[in-house]
Amino acid sequence: MDDLQSMFDLVLHDGLMEFKKIGSRASLPKQTIVKRESSHNKKGSIFVTRSKEDLHTSSGVKGYILTSKESVVEDGNQLSHWTPNIFNYGTYTNHRRNYIKGHVETNLQQINTFVVDIDSKKQPYTEILTAALDQSIGAPTLILETPKGFQAYFVLDKPLFISSKNDFRGLKVAKRISENIKRSLAKVLQGVDLSCNDFGFFRIPKEDNVRWFSKEMTFDFGSLIEWSRRQDDGHGRGLFVVQDHKAIHDVTQQEWFQELLAAKHVRGNQGQIGRDNLLFTLALACYSAGKEENETYNLLDELNSSLHASLKHSEVRKIIKSAYKGRFKGAHSTYIQQLLEEWGSGKPITIHSNPNGWHKFKKARKDRKRSHYEEWETDILAYISQQTNISSPVTWATQKQICEEINIPRSTFNEVVRKSSKIMMKTEGKGCKAQTGLTSVAVLLQCALAFNQAHRATYTATIRLMMQEFDNTPAIESLDYIVQTIQKAVIPRVDNLFTLNST
Repeated sequence: MDDLQSMFDLVLHDGLMEFKKIGSRASLPKQTIVKRESSHNKKGSIFVTRSKEDLHTSSGVKGYILTSKESVVEDGNQLSHWTPNIFNYGTYTNHRRNYIKGHVETNLQQINTFVVDIDSKKQPYTEILTAALDQSIGAPTLILETPKGFQAYFVLDKPLFISSKNDFRGLKVAKRISENIKRSLAKVLQGVDLSCNDFGFFRIPKEDNVRWFSKEMTFDFGSLIEWSRRQDDGHGRGLFVVQDHKAIHDVTQQEWFQELLAAKHVRGNQGQIGRDNLLFTLALACYSAGKEENETYNLLDELNSSLHASLKHSEVRKIIKSAYKGRFKGAHSTYIQQLLEEWGSGKPITIHSNPNGWHKFKKARKDRKRSHYEEWETDILAYISQQTNISSPVTWATQKQICEEINIPRSTFNEVVRKSSKIMMKTEGKGCKAQTGLTSVAVLLQCALAFNQAHRATYTATIRLMMQEFDNTPAIESLDYIVQTIQKAVIPRVDNLFTLNST
């Protein structure tokens, strides 16, 4: 219970009241002191459900609203899902007060954590740890096991407070960071859900589903912005910037959107742009405007029901899910024009064809003369990952061969390895025939967590080898910290076999 209390405190920060207003088990003096000490912090609400099925009922989300940490701790074991990020308020949609609303992004008070949903158990949670360490922002704060996979929490050291100023610019930046975290993990892990709602419902920590927890592993939002900017840089896009005051931010308020929303006679004959294209185009517009997927479904399901020849509800849901996968950033002007010509009223309508106006594009990496240090580090880590495994965690070659393979200048290679807390290097021999051995914290962590005695022996021998080089100290300390943290993790507990001091 103490561990769960620690998790809830870490994730929720000070976003909820400490104690219930009515029926608290805390003494009155304690309630008074805590209330006085936290009076300067705004308090919000979270939403919870008792089962996954309650998230998708015909009447909406079935659940209730909590406003105190005390309630979260008391009810936790009876709950399945929660919103770990805090909302300004929540309300009920019926008199019985068992259906909830208000869990929309524009109602967010603060973002506490990024969560990645992984719908696969083809890889153990330890691979999620090493993948996040090697390919993403670092080891997660918390990993929960779900019936179909895992959920990884990356908790901020301080919450990001959301404001409507500048068209929710902070929220948009946070969504981009969330997207980049998912994409970085999807490169190396199976089952990463790229379309999962960034700040919606996730599994709640319980005594029987926590597989990893480290209260020290929290993340600075400013550092995440820099990391995300580098990810965008490699894909020819940048973080959100505030658009010119004349720009139209929400395309769903444009005339063309309202015109198509009013169309009732749309069909889908062969060779004719029709219902599917209409719904997909409108769904893309909602996606680019930052609307929740459920909000879009409610809007377009109502439109579909009003059509003279409507689609099945399941088809509408499928179209919206496709639009929200993130492959397209907004509706294309060509399709908008065709739909208006085919099904519009015929009146002239101006189309603002740049739904991505808040993107700032930068040069792609191949077009820049210099790459960022972190990009080179990622390239070296990728090389190590390709050349090694837990049976052979060190790859050996000449530096010339390694640098040619990675396409990196030798001076840059040595500088990156020297500064890195993820890479270890050992050189044997002299001159042009000298052999350079490379390994990484992620590779050795997999050795440490293996239940094969031979792998454990390989781990120990490799550590002894790498400790001969002083420049490897930061990476060895990083590995030591992670292994020691795993030994103290809630579930499962790893045997104390890898104390580095003994080597």
